[in-house]
Amino acid sequence: MNETHYSNLAGLTIASHFLYRALHQAANSEFIDALYQDALFDEWPVELSNDKVNRGLELLKAEPELAALGRDYAQLFVGPNALTAAPWGSVYLTEEQITCGESTLAIRDFYQAHGIAIDTGEREPEDHIGIIFSFIAYLTDTALDAQVVEVSHNDSLQALQTFLTEHVLPWAPRFCLTMREAAQTPFYQGISYLAEGTLEQLAQLVDAKYKLVKLYR
Repeated sequence: MNETHYSNLAGLTIASHFLYRALHQAANSEFIDALYQDALFDEWPVELSNDKVNRGLELLKAEPELAALGRDYAQLFVGPNALTAAPWGSVYLTEEQITCGESTLAIRDFYQAHGIAIDTGEREPEDHIGIIFSFIAYLTDTALDAQVVEVSHNDSLQALQTFLTEHVLPWAPRFCLTMREAAQTPFYQGISYLAEGTLEQLAQLVDAKYKLVKLYR
């Protein structure tokens, strides 16, 4: 495998693991301390250049105040009021803007076809953006094991290409924009840029396509 390609794929695996944690769970002191003690945002592991990633890293450089992060995460993703940035794909892809729509079932089938059963202990829809990044990290990690650079000769990279094209890229940029506009802290504004830019880098790596579909939010 080409050394630069391998390095970028390894870096995108780390980035995807981080985005799973940042988007799927509210930040706690251990998470924030680890991020800023290790200076993750000063030494981002992906060499590929991307304007959104760069903007996100700038916003994330200042260590945030934990209580503000908790409030922001709740109003974005949890409630009790209406969510300002619903993190499930079916909310954007179904006219009723509901969870567990047809797109959720399709993504569940895709996971199962690749031997993955999602169980976070919370009985949540499988098209949560955080879970999606976790699955992406699984695919890139298994792709690294194959030591093959060409998408056409790497089953995991082929799966990633299909997954992004069919199940993620149609709606995830809208989610990232919605999150960015609704976020009240630089931290979650930065995460929105970082998530969108990382998806662009992944799409570039495996030649995934951005399909135009009707979105309802």
